[in-house]
Amino acid sequence: MSVESAAAFYDRLARDASLRGKLKEIGDRERLTTYVRDELGYDFTRDEMKKAIFERNPEMTDEDLQGVVGGSILETGINDVQHMAVIAMGL
Repeated sequence: MSVESAAAFYDRLARDASLRGKLKEIGDRERLTTYVRDELGYDFTRDEMKKAIFERNPEMTDEDLQGVVGGSILETGINDVQHMAVIAMGL
């Protein structure tokens, strides 16, 4: 597990709309986590993904991230890539 893996996954999400679509189709957090780890080969912890998100979005606050985790993406203005990355943190 590594921050590098989390960052690579985050970067791939940012540039791959078809992957974001696939993750939305999967929907279920447990199935999504398995897909990210076993099918795509990304292995990271929740803390590693948090660090990767914060490094790429220094303006994001802990409250912003908590809002995404809690499902209030519209209230925080967090983008789709960040939302998908947070969902994948269920590892």
